[in-house]
Amino acid sequence: MAEQILTTLDAMTQRFQPSPISGVVRFGAPDNFLGERLAPLLSQFARTFPSVRMEVCVSMHVDLRAAIKAGELDLAVVMSPPEVEEGTRLRRTQLVWAAAETFEPPKGGSLPLAFFPKPCVYRQVAGAALDLAPIDWHVVFTSASPQGIRAAVLAGLAATVITREDVEPGMKIVDGRYGLRPLPSVDFSLIWSENGHTPCACRFGQLILEMPGLVAPAP
Repeated sequence: MAEQILTTLDAMTQRFQPSPISGVVRFGAPDNFLGERLAPLLSQFARTFPSVRMEVCVSMHVDLRAAIKAGELDLAVVMSPPEVEEGTRLRRTQLVWAAAETFEPPKGGSLPLAFFPKPCVYRQVAGAALDLAPIDWHVVFTSASPQGIRAAVLAGLAATVITREDVEPGMKIVDGRYGLRPLPSVDFSLIWSENGHTPCACRFGQLILEMPGLVAPAP
C-alpha cells in the first residue's frame, strides 16, 4: 500500500519542478484519517516545495475546529455529522461499536468502554447513543493513541467506537449487542481558517484532494 501511494504521488507531481514558494503550512487532522498516507504526503510536498516549513498536528482529541477558528491552523481535516455541511467533504464513513471477538461483558454488570480523551467526536457520538441506551457503562481505558485503544480492545478489556474500515482481525462489530445502539456515519471535511489560503497552504490542500484513497465520491 505504501509503495502504491508513493508511486501515485510521484506521478501526480511529476509536472512540478521544485517550487520557489516559501512560507509555513499549519495543518491538523485526526489520526485515523491519514494513517500510513501521512509520511508519503509530507515527503512529496517537501520535495516539491523545499522552502515551505510544515507544522502538523495529528490527534484524535485536539479540537481542530477551534484551532482553525482561532487562526492557529491554516487548514484541517475535521469530523462532523453528515447533516453539518462545512468546508470540502472528503469522504463519509460509518461508525460502529467494536470489541474483541472473545469479548463478553460481566453479566448483569457495567459495560466497560475505551475512549479517547475529551474533546473527541467519537466520544461525543458514543455519549449521545449511550444516553438513549438502557445500560450501565463505565470508561475503563482512556488513551490519546489509536494504538492504545486498539490494544485495549484486542485484549478484551473494553468495547469502543471506531470506523467500520478500522475493524481488524480479532475484532467484531457489536452494534445492537449489550444494549448498544447503532451509531451514525460521520464526514471527514477539509476546512480553512480565515487567513489560511496562503499560496503554500493552497498547494498542500490541493495535494490532499488529489491523494488516492483520501477522497471518496458522495454516496
